[in-house]
Amino acid sequence: MPKVTEAHLEARRKQILDAAGACFSQKGFHQTTMQDICAQAELSPGAVYRYFSAKEEIIAAMVDERRREGIALIQAVKRERHDTLDVLDEIAEVFFNRLEDVQGCAVDIELWSESQSNRRVKELMRRDASDVTEAFTAIIQHAQKHGEVNPDLDPLAVAQVMNSSFYGLILQKSLDTDIEIGPYVQAIKAMMGGTFWLKGARKGA
Repeated sequence: MPKVTEAHLEARRKQILDAAGACFSQKGFHQTTMQDICAQAELSPGAVYRYFSAKEEIIAAMVDERRREGIALIQAVKRERHDTLDVLDEIAEVFFNRLEDVQGCAVDIELWSESQSNRRVKELMRRDASDVTEAFTAIIQHAQKHGEVNPDLDPLAVAQVMNSSFYGLILQKSLDTDIEIGPYVQAIKAMMGGTFWLKGARKGA
């Protein structure tokens, strides 16, 4: 009997997660059944249940995968860039461009909604947000030590604001898919880079 490789197992697992994401975005979490996911993935129930015994396990895997990917992206950018503004610019480009995936935005909304009544999902979502915020906080703290960011600012609060700008666009894209990400990112960069206000615009404020 041929040996099943790790690559094959991972590909099959991703196939199921992608199918679940498509179902959740189209029908919602509670209206989606495991049978729907099997049909979308074009797999037998036995093949799907080999990896996940219930929808909640699929959600846990989706959130954990997103968390790991997000942290890995941040760490990769930090290794490649040295100037803090360059780091934040690159992270903004990578993260926000992922929101071109309208289905992904819809799934995020479903997960947030489920987290309000499902303690396990809420804890998973909280861990996801916390880990990303922690990574951003470390970037801001480093920048403050090197005189790049105002040392009077609370680094955690700065990181939370940055996270909020990302989550806010997810909400807006879920309501209006025509919102352009490029101009939004440029505005975020302007505010982070201190070029939002024209010189002298706030005199006498």
